[in-house]
Amino acid sequence: MVRWERCLLLILLMIPLWLAVSPSSDAMIRTIEEAPNQVVVQSRHSLRDNRGFTWQVILFSRPEQLQLRLVGFPEQYHFRHPDPLVLVTSSGQTLTAADDFPKADTVANVGQFDLLPLASQLPRSEPLVLRPPLEEQGIEIAVPAAVVIEWQALMAEV
Repeated sequence: MVRWERCLLLILLMIPLWLAVSPSSDAMIRTIEEAPNQVVVQSRHSLRDNRGFTWQVILFSRPEQLQLRLVGFPEQYHFRHPDPLVLVTSSGQTLTAADDFPKADTVANVGQFDLLPLASQLPRSEPLVLRPPLEEQGIEIAVPAAVVIEWQALMAEV
């Protein structure tokens, strides 16, 4: 084999290896300029509840704010505003987050909760279970440890 052919072969063999060890980018922390000098930092995930329905789970931060927005499938779930969100850690600790949805804009399948008072109590790298205040009882959304770690990174950026 000629020298250049060996180099080409080596490069072609290295590409699959490089792709195999590259970090995945399923979700990421996004920084969005909402207006001049007003930035929001957010983490978005689609997570399933214990009935198999998908929720948009969005943690976002602005100066002096840390909000968790839960968006369920329309017509499927109905939030009981202004009831709090219950968060359960893997060690069994129960935390509650106050409803913080803009009351004039209440939408039945959307809840928004103030996590700022709980920020220091949230786990660093353990999964969480969310129990949204819904008219439909027994709904739980599992938040994997990887998402919790991303949330911690988001809070560190602010």
